[in-house]
Amino acid sequence: MLTRRVAVHAVRALAAFAIAVSAAGQAVSPMTIEHDVTVASETSDRFTWIDSSGNPRVAVLAHNDIAAVNGSRGGALREFRYQLPNGSTRIASITTYGNAGYGGFGYVVAHSAAGNCIGDDSPLGFAFAGTWTRVFEGRHHAIFRFQQNYPRNCPDQTRYLPVTIDWIFSTGRDNPVYAITYDVAAAAAADVLYDDARAPYGELNIDGEGFTDIDGVAWGDRYKFTSTTTPVSLDSSWTYNVGNTVPYVKEWIAGPLSGTNTKDATMGLVQTQTIDQQDAGGARDVFWHDITLLWNKTSTTIPGNGYPECAGYTMPCQDEWAYQANADSIGPGVSNNNSRLTWRTQWGFLGQTLYDVDDGITDPLPGYPKKSYSVYVILGTHTSTPVEAQLTQVETIQSLDPSATIGSVVLSGPAGVNRAADTVTYSPPGYNHIYGALAFSASSNQLDANIAVGSGTLKKPMIIVSNYTGADPSVSLGGAALVADVDYFASLRASASELWITLNRDLTGASNHLTINVSGGPAVPTGVTATVNTTTRIDVTWTVVGGATSYQVDQRGPGSGWTQIATPATNSISDLSVLPNNAYAYRVRAVNASGVSSNSTPDLAVTMFFTEDPVTAGTTVKAVHLAQLRSAIDAVRIMAGIGGGVYTDAAAAGTTIKAVHITEMRSQLDDARLALLLSTGGYTNAPLTGVQVKAVHFQELRNRVK
Repeated sequence: MLTRRVAVHAVRALAAFAIAVSAAGQAVSPMTIEHDVTVASETSDRFTWIDSSGNPRVAVLAHNDIAAVNGSRGGALREFRYQLPNGSTRIASITTYGNAGYGGFGYVVAHSAAGNCIGDDSPLGFAFAGTWTRVFEGRHHAIFRFQQNYPRNCPDQTRYLPVTIDWIFSTGRDNPVYAITYDVAAAAAADVLYDDARAPYGELNIDGEGFTDIDGVAWGDRYKFTSTTTPVSLDSSWTYNVGNTVPYVKEWIAGPLSGTNTKDATMGLVQTQTIDQQDAGGARDVFWHDITLLWNKTSTTIPGNGYPECAGYTMPCQDEWAYQANADSIGPGVSNNNSRLTWRTQWGFLGQTLYDVDDGITDPLPGYPKKSYSVYVILGTHTSTPVEAQLTQVETIQSLDPSATIGSVVLSGPAGVNRAADTVTYSPPGYNHIYGALAFSASSNQLDANIAVGSGTLKKPMIIVSNYTGADPSVSLGGAALVADVDYFASLRASASELWITLNRDLTGASNHLTINVSGGPAVPTGVTATVNTTTRIDVTWTVVGGATSYQVDQRGPGSGWTQIATPATNSISDLSVLPNNAYAYRVRAVNASGVSSNSTPDLAVTMFFTEDPVTAGTTVKAVHLAQLRSAIDAVRIMAGIGGGVYTDAAAAGTTIKAVHITEMRSQLDDARLALLLSTGGYTNAPLTGVQVKAVHFQELRNRVK
């Protein structure tokens, strides 16, 4: 049974970090969660998990209901550990350079443009008490929640803005997710607050020391900004002329690693959604320093940064960076070791019925009654480009096309953390943007799904299966059984009827067949073979499944979906319902007292017989062979629901068989097989450029439609 390891009142700061992944192919340790440990003078919970490289990572989250310690009440990330390429451990801890630690990283800050303030318009959230909740502590996944009433002193009185923050940790993944919701309506009526949002906010010693100058900053709104001279200063040159879709911000210290591990470090934030899906970046102010005027520019094409008020330096106006980052911590006579990092949104993002989004034009969006977003919190070496890697993953997610034949793809869900009543449509379908996870719903604790990846590589995806009330799962990918704690990392979240899984696999292409069952059920049938006996009879056989008491057989015919047609006790059936010159597909499930297996890989059959079968070496390929094969492929395409193909030349007597005919048939058949989640490609002599047409080219295609 899936369990988690929790050490209460543990004092093993280094021992917790020492858990290690076994050799390749062996099980990794479950997540270790330690309650009520003292780190940097504050009572905290500590999370230790195995990352995507098989190395341990540690995050320490301070409780925020305690008496103030050095002006801080916690509620933030106080320490983060990860392994460096040289095998040493880097400890990114709270900063101590003249600002009493600044409370770590991840607390709430917002600024106001409303005016008429009765106090600080942007108090630091770590100074105010709140509550914390251990929402989910699974074998390989955890959610830790902070909640706080954050004071807003503008305009004319103090109001309290309820904020909910979830930190999400997952075995097999490097970067925690930080999800936040602001309940604006609970603080004020519409159009009273005129605030931005800068959470997560704070500082950590990203290099493990805290005294090394920051070499550069970068961010992305609708363009990518990068400082290009080091260390970063107000006189650094920059580029801002590459288009961008996923919001992010980062800072770094260049390598190589030094003996004290104070080089080659970066920290960044990457949104789980594109900027079109969730607005971010906060320097679109038409009444002040509108940073959109710098889009598609460089410091050489707009000398002096374009603003008379800021003409004394080269970087964008110091108060108007799209993400605050360490803008306020650089300047003449100022040491540039401050690792301040922040998110940022537009003025009015919190409070206004409509606010001016960061699009360079005027396309308002609502900043009321609630606002939510999620970002990945990233720490690593600068040379390994972890921020860019996470950006690529969010971009890849936009190309996904998930589907399910047992269970379903979840098409909608809460708009943000702690917003169960506010439903939004997921984009793309099946993508839970709150946690950065794929979302499916089980049927009778079963899921038979496919994750089609349109472009790029989807690395170690996290999957949340709702409507799951079973025990430990059995999981297969591409028809191969996966091993728990080796090939996937699963946690049962019984309170929410959810199964959380991180696949220890990378997915590419259109066919990534995933099945999930309750452990103890029968294995998935293999060796399913459909054979045409006559044009009105197809025999289906498969390998016997140990422990199965019966089987369920599905048929898919022309113009129809999958339909169960038989429940035999043995491993074969004869289907007498078929018609001549049509294509059919069959799949099988095994049944026993513990449950039903997932679907087998389907097999095809076309109710026609080919002239001169098989076509062997020395056989003269004829027009009739071409005509029959095209008809068979068209039958498969019609059965798959994509319609007949389009071909070069009529297959009439006297037609010269050409390479293009084979290439077209391969393409037309692969399209149909792909739609049926069957293998594609792998043909002899592919491509056929400069190759004479051979008998094997025809026989391979015949075999794939039989």
